[in-house]
Amino acid sequence: MFHEQNCGRVLDKDKFEKELAKIKSEHQRELAKLKMKNDKLCIEYTKLVDDVSKMFDWQDGRVDKKVYQKQVEEEELEKKKKELEEKAMLEVQMEKLKLANEQRCDVEVVRDVLKKEKEKLEQVVAELLKDGYDSKEKLEQIKAILES
Repeated sequence: MFHEQNCGRVLDKDKFEKELAKIKSEHQRELAKLKMKNDKLCIEYTKLVDDVSKMFDWQDGRVDKKVYQKQVEEEELEKKKKELEEKAMLEVQMEKLKLANEQRCDVEVVRDVLKKEKEKLEQVVAELLKDGYDSKEKLEQIKAILES
């Protein structure tokens, strides 16, 4: 009974640790998403401020229209380039996460198989020990008969 209760506690602890790890990973993903959104909003805000200041400069006649148009096009190209880089980085991270999850699942399967084998070995050892004690008792009885 003690062994069963102990195994139950270990299984409960393992289940709790898995759930905790799952919740932590979800929390970290959400936190990373929020940080990315915050960074994007900060970048957009600074770009808007720059655009407004350029617009006022252009209205005041301080900036040539062609120069302004060229700057706007360059900024758009740079923005598209950054977006593509971010998408590529996210795809690479997703692939890494998929591989890690697959490896984790493989390890869990192997671990479960090893646990089952361990239990079988424990049963075999217990039976051998039981048989060994029975044999010792029989030898002692034979010895006692021979001595008398």
